[in-house]
Amino acid sequence: MLGAAAPVHRLLRAAPSGSRASHVRRRRHGTVTAVVAGVAALTLAGCGGSSEPTVDPSMNSDLLASARASGASAEQIAVLEGGEVTFEQYQAAVERTIACMRDAGIEVVGDTVTEPRGFPEIQYSFAQSSAGRSDEQTEAIADDCIRVNSMYVEAAHQTSPGSLEAQEKNFDKFRPALIQCLRDNGVDVADDAAQGDLFTESGRIWETKKIDCLSQAGVGR
Repeated sequence: MLGAAAPVHRLLRAAPSGSRASHVRRRRHGTVTAVVAGVAALTLAGCGGSSEPTVDPSMNSDLLASARASGASAEQIAVLEGGEVTFEQYQAAVERTIACMRDAGIEVVGDTVTEPRGFPEIQYSFAQSSAGRSDEQTEAIADDCIRVNSMYVEAAHQTSPGSLEAQEKNFDKFRPALIQCLRDNGVDVADDAAQGDLFTESGRIWETKKIDCLSQAGVGR
């Protein structure tokens, strides 16, 4: 289900002119969610409890092919062509996305390195509105900045063996809420479903209903 999420992105609700947005609505970027959920599902499906997650090289090839087809930047494609993505490469790609948004007049906050899921990542937030544009136009520009500059590199970073291992160790506390969200949205899922299957179904729910069960369950907070 390769299609974004890199990561966890958040949207700031519109605030009065000249003030900092006071309420943050957590929102995982949909396209990145689909990419990450798809790669993670393929990686984690069939992993035993004691097995370390590994990434099939073909998955990075799929990311590279998708990046080329979607018009990703030369810098992003060059990173993917190099194989394993380093944190420094990931950070540089995210910084290009953030610079793109700011150059377009879109406010970005929280662009620091944190480890809420057990591995280093940048969970920045961007404004829902910007001067002279509708909310839809603002989001379209932000989405384009992500797609061009960092979307596929972010997906590669989040689905690297080290990142997946960290997420797997932290996953049990989110499992009940994620399963409940999936069931509330019509998915017949067992209590002991594999993590990869839960990621797959979460991606499908996002694509069909625009409901983000991963974020609702607290994954990535």
